[in-house]
Amino acid sequence: MITFSLRQLEYFVATAEHGGVNAAARARHVSQPSVSQAIAELERTLDTPLFRRQASRRVELTDAGQQVLQQARQLLALAAALGQQDAAAPLRGQLSLICFQDLAPYFAPRLLAGFRRQHPQVEITLLEGDLASVQRALRSGKAELALTYELATDPQMPRQILAELPPYALLPADHPLAAQDKVSLQQLAAEPLVLEDIPHSREYLLSLFWQQQLTPRVVQTVQSFEMQRGLVAHGCGVALACMRPTGDYSYDGVAIACRPLAEPLPPQRVVLVQATASALASAFTQWAIASIPPP
Repeated sequence: MITFSLRQLEYFVATAEHGGVNAAARARHVSQPSVSQAIAELERTLDTPLFRRQASRRVELTDAGQQVLQQARQLLALAAALGQQDAAAPLRGQLSLICFQDLAPYFAPRLLAGFRRQHPQVEITLLEGDLASVQRALRSGKAELALTYELATDPQMPRQILAELPPYALLPADHPLAAQDKVSLQQLAAEPLVLEDIPHSREYLLSLFWQQQLTPRVVQTVQSFEMQRGLVAHGCGVALACMRPTGDYSYDGVAIACRPLAEPLPPQRVVLVQATASALASAFTQWAIASIPPP
C-alpha cells in the first residue's frame, strides 16, 4: 500500500529546492505548518530523516534525502504525464534551474521567458548563487540544471556550451590605458586592482596574472560584478571580467572603458549543465541550444 501522497513529495521537493520550509511555503502558496507536517509525515513513512535542520532555519538534504529527491522528481514527472498518450501533448511539471549570479541577468530571462511561452504548464524554480553554490546545488540534487561557467562544473555531468567569453580589462574612462587598443596583464598588474572575491571567480581571475608570473596589487575586493564596475567607473582601480553588459556604464551612469587583453587567453565557456535526464530538463536544454546561437 502506498502510504505517502504526491502533495507530500511536492512539498519535499520545494523545500529541497528553496533551502527551507518557509521559502517552500511561500513558493507553493501554502502555510508553513502545511509544508512542515507533510515533510514530517513523509519522513515517518520512509523511516529516515530527509533534512538536516540548521540554526539559520535553512535545511540541508541528508544522503537519504538526496536519493529520495531524485525519486520524488521522477514520480512527480510521471504523475504530471499520466494520461498524456499524445506525443504532442503539452509538457507539465516542475523544473529547477540554478544560475551563476553574474551570468543570470544576461542569459536566464530570455531563456525562461521563451520556454514558458512554449511550455506554460511547466513551473520553473529559479535559483541564483556563486559558483561554489552552483556546484553544491548540482551535486546535492537541489537543482536539475545549472547555467554557469565550465570551470566550476563536474566533468562527469553532460553540458552544452552556450557562449565563449574572453577576459577583458575594465578601466575608468579617463585612464591612460583606455587610449590603447589592447591592454596587457603586465600593465594591469601595475595598477590598483578591484577583484570580485567570490569562490572560483577569484581564483580564475588571479590565475591569469599568475600564469604570466605577475602579482596583481589588489586594493579592493567586492562580492558582485556591478559593484566592481561601479568602483572602476569612479576611478577606484582597474579590473578583469568576462561578462560584458550591452552598455559600458555603471549603475549610476558613469562611463567605463572595456579593452581586450593583449595576451592570447582562452575564453570562459558559459554552459548549461544537466544533472538529471528528465524530460523537462532535456526539453529546456534543447530550447537553450535553439535560442542562443552557437559560439
